[in-house]
Formats: sequence, C-alpha cells, structure tokens
Amino acid sequence: MIDSHCHLTDPYYEGGESIINDMPRDGLEAVVTVGYDLKTSEECVRLAETHDGVYAAVGLHPSEIKDERDVLRLLPLLSRKKTVALGEIGLDYHWQDVPRDVQKRVFEAQLEAAYAYGAPVIVHSRDCDGDMLPVLKAWKSKLGGRLVMHCFSSSAEIAKEYVRAGYYVSFAGPVTFRNAKRGDAIRAVPDELLLAETDSPYLTPVPHRGERNMPAYVRYVIEKLAEERGSDFESIERITTENAKRLFGIK
Repeated sequence: MIDSHCHLTDPYYEGGESIINDMPRDGLEAVVTVGYDLKTSEECVRLAETHDGVYAAVGLHPSEIKDERDVLRLLPLLSRKKTVALGEIGLDYHWQDVPRDVQKRVFEAQLEAAYAYGAPVIVHSRDCDGDMLPVLKAWKSKLGGRLVMHCFSSSAEIAKEYVRAGYYVSFAGPVTFRNAKRGDAIRAVPDELLLAETDSPYLTPVPHRGERNMPAYVRYVIEKLAEERGSDFESIERITTENAKRLFGIK
C-alpha cells in the first residue's frame, strides 16, 4: 500500500519515527508526507531524505499563507532528490482566514513554480469549486495531468470534470463515514486516475473514527473504494499503488 498524502511532521507523531519503523509491518510500501507551510515543507524534506520509503511534498496551504514571498523560498526544496510534488496548495473558502484574492494569487504562483520545475501538484480544494474548476481547466495544457485533487469531497459531476482534464482524484477517510454518500464520485473516477490517502493525523476512517489517524489506516479507505466500485481489496490496492508511483515518480 501507499499512503499518498499524510502529515508525518505533525506534532501528534513526535517526529514520525515510530510510524516509519512500523511501515513494513503495516503493509506500507511508501508514504508521501506533505508540507503546508515553509517550516513543515522543510521538515518533510529532511524526513524523506533520511528514511527509505518516505517521500516529500512541499507547498503553502491556502489557510497557512503568512508571507507571499515564501513561494520563492520553497523553490530550492523542489529540486531536492526526494521531493516528489508541490503541495498541498489550493483554495479554501471555509474558514475565511486568508483573503480570497491572496489565496488565488499564491495558488497561481505555486502552479507556475510546479510548471517550471516539472513537479506534480497536490491540490487542496474546499468550498471553492466555482473558482477552482476554471483555474485548473486553464492549466490543463501546462500541467499535463500531473495533478491530484486531494481528499476529494465534491460531487460526482465535479469529479468527472477533473477526470476529463486528466487529473487524478484521491479519496480519504470521510468516504467511510456514515451517510458519506460518496459512492457516485468514487465510481466516476477511472482506475488509472484513482488514489487513496489518509490525510493523517486528520479524518480518521471507520472503524477508528475518534482516534488519531495513522498512515496504515489507508487500508480502510482502499476497502471502501473496493466496495463502492464492486471490486476487491487486492485489485484496488494494486491500482492505487501503481497510480501513486506513476504520478509521483516513486521507484
């Protein structure tokens, strides 16, 4: 299994060493640990470079924008050997803590950086489909499909729009929640664009909801994807693993 999106640098994990040591036992071949500001991005790179099976993504989350110049400070991290993506970046209109015009400007600047460096993109999108969809459609030719909609929570119709653009769609723990109603969206994504993640330590899936999330719990996401797609665990595990390797260049 590959957890295509987790946050091993979160204080909950106290450095992440125990999780990394348990990866073979937990059936994890690799994890992508994702930054959300300059500090965590630097920490993700350091963690990846000192551990096999750990890869880093670096970026400025829309709710964590403090200084727009941090986009320039991220650039050296994009050329590091085990940095496999720029993310998570995007738009978040839920909390209204960073002005929308600032979010849009920083998002576009990071997309430009991803294009310049040839890096895949991990997109955070919350309550902003009306603005997000036109932006990513406009970037289709430059990004060439090397983008994933992380922790997808929108409708099947929106999922189909991203699929038509050639983008990957990733699902996390919320698909296992009672009354999640994500089956149509899960079935709207073709095998070759499907990813699984935990977004741990957040969004813990059933049957561990209420506890701290762990990368190993990507198993429960894969089980739910298999159920909704009328498939089996082994098939979806293989598909999501191969897709993560292809998108992020994991050998």
